[in-house]
Amino acid sequence: MKRDMDLVRKILRSVDVNEDEGAISGMQIDGYSHEEIAYHVMLLKEANIIRANIVCAEGSKIPEGYAIYSITREGYAFLDAFSNERRWKKAQSLIGDIGDAPLHLVIPLFMELITARII
Repeated sequence: MKRDMDLVRKILRSVDVNEDEGAISGMQIDGYSHEEIAYHVMLLKEANIIRANIVCAEGSKIPEGYAIYSITREGYAFLDAFSNERRWKKAQSLIGDIGDAPLHLVIPLFMELITARII
């Protein structure tokens, strides 16, 4: 499954809005399947952007379920830096399609663009 940075941002926004209501699971985001959302939740957890439990069937690469508990400090820094739509689009165009680079490498690259005042 291909990583979708727009979905990453949408998941973080949704968690931010609903974080005080307890664990978040079964999130619905227009245009995305449960499998796509669960996979991206797993990527966010692996990149230390959120605190979550992931449930996978033995031998499966796609999670069956998840429970998101909170956004980490790094996750909030990313969310705050890219809350502006213009900045988000500019960052995406500068980075372009960087292939299948891991999320834990992509997010610092986005943040470096902010630090360098490129966007």
